[in-house]
Amino acid sequence: MTFTPRTRWADAPDSIRTAVAEALGSAVVDHTDLHGGMSPGPAVRLRLADGRQSFVKAVSAEVRAHNHRMIAQESAILDILPPSVSAPRRLATVERGPWIALATTWATGTTPELWTDVSIEAVARACRTANGHEAPRTLPPVVQRIFDFDGWLRVRELGTADDWEASHAGPAAEVVAGWERWTAGDALVHRDLRLDNTAVDAEAGSAVLLDWAYASAGAPWIDLAQLAADVVATGHASGERVATDRAYGLLGTLPPEASRFVVALAGMWSIRAATVTSSVMPGIAAWRRARTAALRPLVSRLIADLS
Repeated sequence: MTFTPRTRWADAPDSIRTAVAEALGSAVVDHTDLHGGMSPGPAVRLRLADGRQSFVKAVSAEVRAHNHRMIAQESAILDILPPSVSAPRRLATVERGPWIALATTWATGTTPELWTDVSIEAVARACRTANGHEAPRTLPPVVQRIFDFDGWLRVRELGTADDWEASHAGPAAEVVAGWERWTAGDALVHRDLRLDNTAVDAEAGSAVLLDWAYASAGAPWIDLAQLAADVVATGHASGERVATDRAYGLLGTLPPEASRFVVALAGMWSIRAATVTSSVMPGIAAWRRARTAALRPLVSRLIADLS
């Protein structure tokens, strides 16, 4: 989904584009602007004179300081990921004035609009490989990468929007209680698992996990729980019922805390849709409301299981 129009690579300052080419050690012979995501900065595939391809994302701190910090944060994280983790490799990070740019290896695959059984399995496999590693010691605990997991409690305090929220917010808040404790662990966690943060090679049955800025140390099931939530929230090519069934089936292979995590995610999106606005991403509140609505059948089922 495109949350905000991205600056074209050609419209980025000459200084940052020249610095990227110099850091990559080869002239840029062609580029393709990419769209989607939550940053107003350019995202681009570069074709280099030596035959390589590279992915580059850049942003000015004067446009959105948060995304500038995320690029710097991800740059450091990519350098410490274990070699077997399916992630892009950092090639260069350059800064010129308020601008920062990160160049990585090009990830083979595509990012489809909806999940399929093939992409679910490929991404789940990539998650299990990553989560099987102990998190590098420089990564923070996942509690520092989780926000608004008191969402259902705050929804009750703010006032529920409809009958479903009125009947479910209380039990959901009880299910989520103590999340700081039951999300803790020492596994490597991506923590921002969504379909648009993956590149899937359907023929090979493989996937690359993208956008590692929120990587942390946590429980080894967190990414798979977030995958289950996203299958429902983003949607499955075979429809809503299949999406919910696939997510429920995946959660059935995980500890009960994974189901609690999904309930917490729904509460997070619900309270953010109600209270957080963004001039840079004016459509994000509607996106959050749609995700929460899509998750309602699954959340009802999980609350019943956990009660």
